[in-house]
Amino acid sequence: MLAAPALAKITVDGLEDKNVYKDQVSFTVRLEAGYDSSAWLNGQPVATGVSIKIDEPEYYELNVYQRARVSRAEESRLVRFIIRAGDRGNTEWGLPRWTPYPMIDSASAEFAGAQLVVVTPAQYPLGLEVPVIARVEDVSGNRVGVNGSVRAAGFQNHPLRLLRGVGSAFLPAAKEPNTISYTAEVASLAVPKKIVIEAATTWRTVTGNISSSTNWGENARIRVVDRLTIMPGATLIIGSGSVIVAEPGVQITVNGRIAVNGTTQKPVVFTCRDRKVPWGGFVFETSTSQGQFTGTILTGSGADPSWFDHNPGHGSSHRHNQCLFYLSNGANVTLTDCWLVENHGQAGHGEKAYLTMMRCLVQKCVTAGQYNGGALVLDDCALIEFPSAAAPYADADNDGLYLTGGAHMLTDCLIGWSQDDGIDAGGSGAGSVTVRHCWFESSYHEALAWSGTQIRTVIDSVALNCGQGYECGYEAPDVNTVHCLSTANIVGARFGDNYDWTYEGFLTVRASLLLFNHRDVWGRAWDNWEVHLSQMDIQDNYLSAPDALYPKNRLWNPQIDPNQLQMLAPFLPTPADTVGIGLATLEDTLDPAALAAGIPVRLSTFTTSEVSVDYTIAAGNTPLAGGTLHFTPGETVKHIQFDVPPLTTSAQLRVTLSNPVNANLTGLKQIGTSTDN
Repeated sequence: MLAAPALAKITVDGLEDKNVYKDQVSFTVRLEAGYDSSAWLNGQPVATGVSIKIDEPEYYELNVYQRARVSRAEESRLVRFIIRAGDRGNTEWGLPRWTPYPMIDSASAEFAGAQLVVVTPAQYPLGLEVPVIARVEDVSGNRVGVNGSVRAAGFQNHPLRLLRGVGSAFLPAAKEPNTISYTAEVASLAVPKKIVIEAATTWRTVTGNISSSTNWGENARIRVVDRLTIMPGATLIIGSGSVIVAEPGVQITVNGRIAVNGTTQKPVVFTCRDRKVPWGGFVFETSTSQGQFTGTILTGSGADPSWFDHNPGHGSSHRHNQCLFYLSNGANVTLTDCWLVENHGQAGHGEKAYLTMMRCLVQKCVTAGQYNGGALVLDDCALIEFPSAAAPYADADNDGLYLTGGAHMLTDCLIGWSQDDGIDAGGSGAGSVTVRHCWFESSYHEALAWSGTQIRTVIDSVALNCGQGYECGYEAPDVNTVHCLSTANIVGARFGDNYDWTYEGFLTVRASLLLFNHRDVWGRAWDNWEVHLSQMDIQDNYLSAPDALYPKNRLWNPQIDPNQLQMLAPFLPTPADTVGIGLATLEDTLDPAALAAGIPVRLSTFTTSEVSVDYTIAAGNTPLAGGTLHFTPGETVKHIQFDVPPLTTSAQLRVTLSNPVNANLTGLKQIGTSTDN
């Protein structure tokens, strides 16, 4: 018997299986004499025998098939590889480059039945920037998740941006004594406020040790000029309306107890003379350290960017910046109706300590903090902008929170607009994190990045406009996600991470909606480049597209089955049938090169209604294209796809939205771009 002829080896020049390439790679599928070849890259045909350049960050599978013309014998080869974006470091292995879409203002209907709550000092010293806090609530005091700009006559250059119902701003320091009339307005809501700027302020200077119980009283005006320590057994009481100005770098150490008794009408303010020159922060570092803060605005802290380096023995922190609140050794602090806004360092840090926050806002700082052991309990809090929604991207561990060990619980919280994760939870040792009825939005990386060895439970929560929604990452976390929504992310639910480490955890997702993500579910990890199906329980969910790897789920199609809308309704930030819509670009001009990826159009939120909007594209007065975008319930982003035609002269391309249905044009409705031949 004659031996079967040997098959020619399939050769792909320029690629190796299971390899990662920075920014780009070029490859050629080599042609062999006597063979017919074909190649497919992520399911799309590519040419053989010529060089192919790939420069879009993503996970790729190149399948090459070869057949001998005489014997008809066939063979194949699979090459798996990643293009990663060099400017993103190692943060997005296998994922497209991700930048969260900008916010679209809410429609007027989304504000219906709500009330605007504005907090400002009632009386304030001359020469200090004036803090303003805003929150939109329903009649029961629950935050309403609306977007918009709060404006006031006379302060047009100082708008306050609402992100899902909360925000803060600073009015310029008054140059002379007067009464500031500040009438905050957004949609149909308005709140008048009066702020009396003092003609003369008598300051009391404090420093050193407070060894016995002390009451500074109401409306106190205090300058802390050097390190201040509340000794064990002593209590410092600060009354409503007080203003405490700390000099640059000043640290307040609490080894006893501090009680700050502000209100929403007369808040206490901790600040510095010039918020560009920060003070230090609070240190609670003994078992006798206690703090109760109510109705308090805290800003301008975080003087030392290397505080953890300069203070060895204070634990470990991903970020080394000084904290507004440092807690350790069983210290116990409670914040109620407090606002930690525009601080230079971290908002907090805990080492086997206990921090409880209720109805608080943490906005514009390096991170809300790292908490190692102990317990962090957050109820109805908003943690947003780390460091700022407008800041250029930097891979610098700007998480909303980083949690290790301990037993942490978050309920009814808003977390997002972070340049890293919403919550990053890792580390070894016993512990748990429970997240219930929370909203995560606009994080560059994961909404929830679970790693380490602890139990992670997420219930009734939303992940929107993030790199990834719910992630079961490296080591061995036990992640349970039940009745959640993950939409408009790169990945809805993920087993795996961006490293070639070990993955021994387990991901459960049940009774959830994984909709309109680039990948609704993804289980590929880089320890072996395989999908870890045996470590995933993904069933009884709704997906926006069928996935043969996860067959025990249903297809989201509310047009055919309107009963599916009952699954979406509990996640709505408002009950309105009409939402906002607009072009989701940061500027009203667009680079022609960006047109190939499509022009994004975004809703202010998902809705149970079907939304549509018409668009037209013109060059000068010449129409080029037009159509209608249709948003399925649960969908928030669509793209206008358009091939730029060759133009004989310079022309202004113009894209315009019109005729929205079940939506109002609240965002950009027109953008233009200059295109040269």
